[in-house]
Amino acid sequence: MIKKWLKDYVEINKREIVFVISFLLLGIIIGIGMYIFSSTEIKETLIKGAKQVFDISKDETYLKTNIILNGIKQNTIIILILAILSVTLFGKWIIYGIVILKGMALSIYTIILFNIFGPFWGILVTFLLIILVNLIYLPAYIYIVVCFLEINFNIFKIKIKDKGYSFIYKTIFSVIIAFSLILSSVILEQITSPIVLSIYNKI
Repeated sequence: MIKKWLKDYVEINKREIVFVISFLLLGIIIGIGMYIFSSTEIKETLIKGAKQVFDISKDETYLKTNIILNGIKQNTIIILILAILSVTLFGKWIIYGIVILKGMALSIYTIILFNIFGPFWGILVTFLLIILVNLIYLPAYIYIVVCFLEINFNIFKIKIKDKGYSFIYKTIFSVIIAFSLILSSVILEQITSPIVLSIYNKI
């Protein structure tokens, strides 16, 4: 049943999904380029900032509360921003811009992790904090973005998928489901973070 729903969903929203993934990949490429061509001072500042976060996070109580609370707060703000943009005329382009920023942040953060942990531990830390977490987070994030793009398309008659309030209710329900997946990725990050911190303490 889930497999059929997923197949139908991808088929119906193929164009939007491809666009969102493309902008995400574009952001990753831009992020890599920006880091490579940044000055040594900027690189050192970014690495120093990340190290300070790791140093503060050595307190286990602080780590547990902050990861969950920050995850809820940040993702709630992102969803609210996307919701507001979805009902504005040029909202879809700003939404695409936010997706690019997400890709940039992802790539720059990955590079910083490798700079802090080195090539060997960097691979493990990247797997724990980036790959594993984003296997859940990114599909849910892309799903939410596509939901708000559909609202924008419907409002401004770009692509009328549905009419009436039923579409809005369906979107709200979909976003709630996707948000619960995002929260599960936040919990997963909390589980993997102590492992990363133990590695950080050894290097």
